[in-house]
Amino acid sequence: MKNSAAAIMLLALLIPGLTHAQEDRHDFQRFMTKRSQIHPRPKEYFIDVLAPHLWDDTRTTFSGGNLPYWLAAGAAAGLAYGQDDKARDYFQNRHPLGDAKNFGNFFGEGYTQAGIALAFWGSGFLAGNQKIASTGEVLMEAQIINGIATTVFKSIAGRERPDKNGRDSFPSGHTSDSFCFAAVIDHRLGHLWGIPAYSLAVLTGLSRMESDRHYLSDVVMGAGLGMIIGYSVSAHHDDWPYQKRWRVTDRKKKFLENAYYVPILPEPGKDQVGFSVYIPLD
Repeated sequence: MKNSAAAIMLLALLIPGLTHAQEDRHDFQRFMTKRSQIHPRPKEYFIDVLAPHLWDDTRTTFSGGNLPYWLAAGAAAGLAYGQDDKARDYFQNRHPLGDAKNFGNFFGEGYTQAGIALAFWGSGFLAGNQKIASTGEVLMEAQIINGIATTVFKSIAGRERPDKNGRDSFPSGHTSDSFCFAAVIDHRLGHLWGIPAYSLAVLTGLSRMESDRHYLSDVVMGAGLGMIIGYSVSAHHDDWPYQKRWRVTDRKKKFLENAYYVPILPEPGKDQVGFSVYIPLD
């Protein structure tokens, strides 16, 4: 009897909680449905739209229409090449940035830029703000193309770094990432946000020279590369509702139905403070 009474009391306590859980789930589903009316769900974008966007953005970036800008960037880097040694001596002897170089280096890291892009996209989606969500999309697409292009340029040039630690000096990846970010922000959100973004990009470029990781010409070419890609992707971006997407097939539909994205931080088993997020995408 005691066990039965205990079981009944436990059910009495659990049932309201389960009811609230169901209500919370329905509220969340309604919330996500409302957001998807303004911007597509994550699954739709990452599986259905991202790949064709990257292909179209790449063709646009390296089209003949951008040839004058690529030539200008190369010419600027060529002029800077003659000042590489002087610039290096200045930064290595005077260290004008001090501790600020650490932030500049951090801002230009690939994971920093990826985090910012995802933050824009996620916050725009959750807030139902199409402009912010689209800015996040452009940042993600531009940074992916920029990263690949920078890597290709580095492998072709094979220039040794000033600190002799590797032959991937030209162009500066940190600089191209940060200037790509600034170009997108300036184009999508205006000069009010673009000027501070460019200021951070300049700090990143200078930080790479003060850290003795790049020459002046590496930074100049990185800046040009990042700006060309950032502006090209942003100017030709296919905003929601999309026109460019995969052709729908039965196989793809099945794949979409079974695809879930579950971002988790930290990794399972790690003894760290973090958070875990589950978003139902079906």
